[in-house]
Amino acid sequence: MKKYLLAMLCASCTETIIPNDSFENAQDLGTIENNQIKESSGIVASYRNKGSFWTHNDSGDKSRLFVMDANGKGTREFYLEGTSNRDWEAISMATFPEGSFIYVGDIGDNNNVFAESAIYRVQEPEINASTPQSSTLKNVQKITYKYSDGARDAEAFLIDQSSKDIYIISKRESSKRLYRLPFPQSYNQTITAEFVQELTFSAGAGTPLYIVDGNVSIDNKEIIIKNYLQIFHWRRNANESIPDALKRTPKMQSYFVEPQGEGICFAQDDSGYYTLSEEGPNKSAVKLYYYKRK
Repeated sequence: MKKYLLAMLCASCTETIIPNDSFENAQDLGTIENNQIKESSGIVASYRNKGSFWTHNDSGDKSRLFVMDANGKGTREFYLEGTSNRDWEAISMATFPEGSFIYVGDIGDNNNVFAESAIYRVQEPEINASTPQSSTLKNVQKITYKYSDGARDAEAFLIDQSSKDIYIISKRESSKRLYRLPFPQSYNQTITAEFVQELTFSAGAGTPLYIVDGNVSIDNKEIIIKNYLQIFHWRRNANESIPDALKRTPKMQSYFVEPQGEGICFAQDDSGYYTLSEEGPNKSAVKLYYYKRK
């Protein structure tokens, strides 16, 4: 459970509960079991399967997702029918009346050469003891989009859990750029990701400052984004949009710098956040880390 700080609003003599947005140092949960996960570029907590996480490899792998538990255990894989993995770099979740959906971002473009990028959307399966080691997820929908100002490389996108708008953050620019795909997104024609604003955090050129992943909490109240060396955290004010939140100075959170850490997500129960690394050029062990809320 969360611990809370109590703030007194003396003018009205009422009490306001303020969540504690400080987190403990990293807990090393160990090397993940599945040796097929070598270049994990994103991680997200499952909505339908308590205590589970979805992840994927980036370019060069098959069009598949992996699922594991909160200790990095599990070897099941799920193929996305009718898709390709040009450069899968991010993963997120959103809930709808018909269930929870996984969104996979084929949004990497290291050389800014592709006219279009894509985000795949598929309903999340329920996993139980009878689920086979390898399955295929069908009825995959494809959101094809282009940027309003030319090709961009990206490794992070955020979904507003209320509006279902998708926000994409560019990776490499000195001033990172925020784009929006408003809901409902088309699945049968190319749409344009509209430029929203430049971002002031993680400003500057160079690999350590590249934006590599981000996540919105399941209650839609928190945002977390990382580069290779830092973790940025925002608590959204009431009725505050994601762009407005990102205009504010973030709180810097604890981070154990991994060999090539890219994935980050909140826990399903809001108890903390997780990070997941790639094996990197030195073939380091792929590990799962947990940062518990104080």
